[in-house]
Amino acid sequence: MRRRPARLLALLAFRDEMRFLPDYFANVVAEVDGVVALDDGSTDGSTEYVMGRPEVLELIRRPVREQHHWDDALNHRLLVEAARRHRPDWLLGLDADERLEHGFRARADSEINRARREGYIAYYLWFREVWDSPTTVRVDGIWGRKQQARVFESREDHEFHEQRLHCHWAPLNGRLPDGSFPSADLIIYHLRMLYPEDRAARRDRYNRLDPDREMQAIGYDYLTDETGIELVLIDPERSYRPIPD
Repeated sequence: MRRRPARLLALLAFRDEMRFLPDYFANVVAEVDGVVALDDGSTDGSTEYVMGRPEVLELIRRPVREQHHWDDALNHRLLVEAARRHRPDWLLGLDADERLEHGFRARADSEINRARREGYIAYYLWFREVWDSPTTVRVDGIWGRKQQARVFESREDHEFHEQRLHCHWAPLNGRLPDGSFPSADLIIYHLRMLYPEDRAARRDRYNRLDPDREMQAIGYDYLTDETGIELVLIDPERSYRPIPD
């Protein structure tokens, strides 16, 4: 008997992201079967925008706080637990400033079928930083090797990564014996490194939130270090849509 296609839901945690949200939904609607979202105290209209999107199956709302503290671990747990109510097979963590490559779903279906054959429950995806132009990515050094564990099977035994920042979306019990995750031939593009001012703001934000580098040993100054920079054009066959102006 032929197996039905996997039901794949996107998980979105956001706060004040109206700059990115319209193109986020334009990008993901053809690639997933719905979105489960969490608003972490937005005040810029993001809440109302997401509430009006027909793709959103459920919106979790956390209150506006005068002293806002981002908590990846809590937000991931709330989203994964909410998503289970909508009977997914697999889940995909995708932020408002990230985009899926064109044709992502067909490739994801193939990788999910491979996971079923080989016993995997989670995957690394290639994480490409869009840099200086919407059609170029940085590939020198660490930039060409970046992967993140973002797509994973929906399971009751999900072992959550309890880290406030830079928290794995995928369950820790999906790791290989060496502590890594298997790699899928899938690409996420990250747009918040496109402009120098965004890169500097991101560096400064994380230096403020994690001054002792407890949650990322490499630190954050590398985010604006352009020593040896190498940029390449994105393969048109594996680009993303829509391309920002």
